[in-house]
Amino acid sequence: MKLEAQMPLITVADLTLKIPAKGEEILYYGFAQGDEILFSFREEEGRELTEVAVEEYPGNTRFADYKTAGVKNKSIQVTKKGVYVFRFNNKMLLKGRVCRILIQRVPATDQTTGFNTKVEWMSSFDTTYRIEEHEILMGYDTIYTREENWEFKKSAQEEMVVFDKTQRVFAKTSLTNDNRTCLRIDLPPDTETKAKTRRLTGWAYWIGVGEEAGQAWSENVKMVGSFAQGVIALYSPLGGLVAGLVSNLAIPKTGEDVYYCVLNAENAGLFLQNKAFVPLDWGKGTGGYGKFTANPQSTFYICLENDNYLQAIDVAVKVAAIADVKEYFNKERTKQVINPRMQTTRVEEPIITPVTIPVTAE
Repeated sequence: MKLEAQMPLITVADLTLKIPAKGEEILYYGFAQGDEILFSFREEEGRELTEVAVEEYPGNTRFADYKTAGVKNKSIQVTKKGVYVFRFNNKMLLKGRVCRILIQRVPATDQTTGFNTKVEWMSSFDTTYRIEEHEILMGYDTIYTREENWEFKKSAQEEMVVFDKTQRVFAKTSLTNDNRTCLRIDLPPDTETKAKTRRLTGWAYWIGVGEEAGQAWSENVKMVGSFAQGVIALYSPLGGLVAGLVSNLAIPKTGEDVYYCVLNAENAGLFLQNKAFVPLDWGKGTGGYGKFTANPQSTFYICLENDNYLQAIDVAVKVAAIADVKEYFNKERTKQVINPRMQTTRVEEPIITPVTIPVTAE
């Protein structure tokens, strides 16, 4: 009977590796088809290595062990000629590892006994593909729209009657009513629309006591009417005063006196409590008037006091305001809008990266 000859055990690598903390060492060797790889390793001080792996290049793991201090005669069968990668990974943060490595091969035939296990590095190219989206111009769409185009039309001054009332102020000795009172004056707010803006520029007041007040006011109206050919004809007596077209207005020549003052909200409260206050305007007599053109506020108070011990008085109070008004008209225009019509296409773009790959020496 014929006995088969036993194939020799050939040492590929017998070495000691120092693997640094958080480091990795990689060995590359070539093997012939049919070879049996025998792999052994041990850490010299018996400490664990994070990972030990043997891969058939590229990326085919044939053996792996984790947190191990040694491997003895691990057998791996080589099914085809190629490069094998031996990885030693140490993820410890502070200490390195010293490892004894022994790699051997048992050839399958006499013809592969002298196989060269060295690895050479060959330049090559790695091609991958990236999907890119591209916008392609297919044409243009033209649309027409109507858009607003507001243009100035005219400006004018507008007079507004804010307050027109006769107020009774009771005598100082009245048992049921106070001899002081305040009338709230709410001025028109500024307004703004696309077609019209209104900005308050000033306001004026007029006060008259008793039946004589009606006569005095009639004189003011008559005076304004006498200027029928001028700009002043567009205003009432108070409007003309705010606009600066009238400098003096008539007040009752006879009758009872009244103390009057113009106050803000805080001082009106002090006035009614008979406490010290700060007036914006004030006077005493059978009548009076005044105007305000700087920073007109939204709300004022006209406060009245009757110092007559026995007789109540009736006080006519008139307030008018002037605003600058600007009007606009919408001169619509047609606007042409040209929009590009795009189409999205997907294109595979190759990415070629130069690489070096390990190959067997034969």
